[in-house]
Amino acid sequence: MKSKYNIYKLKENDTLINVAKRLEKTPQEVAHFHNVFANQESLIGVTFPKDLQELYIPRSINEKELEHLPKVKFNGGTKLGIKSFKNVLLYQVKNQVFSQKKIYKYNYQIEVKYIKKVKENYWFEVNKLNKVKDNKLDGNLYNVIEKTEEVFYPLQLLISEEGNLIEIYKHEEIVERWPKLKTSILEEFEGIVIENYLLYYEKNIFDKEKLQTLLFKDVFLNTYFSQVYIDYSSQYNVKRPLYFPLISRIKDVEYEVEQKIDPYVSKEKQIHIEINGHVNDKRVKLDFESNLDMPFFSRFENSNEKVEGKFKAKFNLNSNKFFIEKAELISELELDSIQKNEISIELISNSLVTKTPKESLNTIVNKT
Repeated sequence: MKSKYNIYKLKENDTLINVAKRLEKTPQEVAHFHNVFANQESLIGVTFPKDLQELYIPRSINEKELEHLPKVKFNGGTKLGIKSFKNVLLYQVKNQVFSQKKIYKYNYQIEVKYIKKVKENYWFEVNKLNKVKDNKLDGNLYNVIEKTEEVFYPLQLLISEEGNLIEIYKHEEIVERWPKLKTSILEEFEGIVIENYLLYYEKNIFDKEKLQTLLFKDVFLNTYFSQVYIDYSSQYNVKRPLYFPLISRIKDVEYEVEQKIDPYVSKEKQIHIEINGHVNDKRVKLDFESNLDMPFFSRFENSNEKVEGKFKAKFNLNSNKFFIEKAELISELELDSIQKNEISIELISNSLVTKTPKESLNTIVNKT
């Protein structure tokens, strides 16, 4: 049952008169509403009782308005949009993967720059720095995998108005970096397994579509660019499907989520967004355990056990430029052994860009 009132916690300098003024009510109206729900010791007369700490106010009044918290500056109506910024954003990223009853930990830093708007999309540059590997993954092949990853960075991306990954931008720069990196890897590591792996990897690098499929499984990219810049309802929420690469070797898991934005800027000058939901995938348990992209076993009566799992995420955005200052995300799938991915992203440095991109805006426009 919904409460018939909101509660405003009184501050040190609050008086019946100045609170009533902020509520655009008379002192008598404020006192009368409060007294309907108050006990004997909390009744308001001509002034607040000495020890009164909470004031009952109508539900139509948001207590945050009394705290003078500013509202989020939406781009018309309730749409939150990407804004340009001239900052270099450095994030600390901590990622834990729970798979096959093992836990793998990855710690690294990511540098994010907004470059320019390109037609209806936005050009971002992402650079991975200072990666600390999990000792469980040590070995020559893993070291080669880590080394080959360097070819992607700095990674140029086009992002939609909603904040979704659209495509790799300037794919040719990755292709150009590959021969030199491949030579250095072969000088450091030997063996037919390494050579075969590099040949396989090379095919993915040269094929932009395959490379996008590979890179867009990255957990950081899917968290940072995860459609927070959308048109919210008048209730500041929206229900939508969300796809997340919980298991990298198969199609993303589908969740049904509710996404909420607090319309008030916090005291820390941040915009708060929360996403909560559950698995809503047509694949059944045996489909996932068989690494299938499409549902198959759901047609068999003895093999159609549905899968459960939760999705939770919180984002704290800069209230002025709307870039992410902190993000936490958990996605899970309840199989025989729980598949779970936890990632936290926190801004540790925010500095102005000191150098301009290699190309001018005219060159970029001409190429697109």
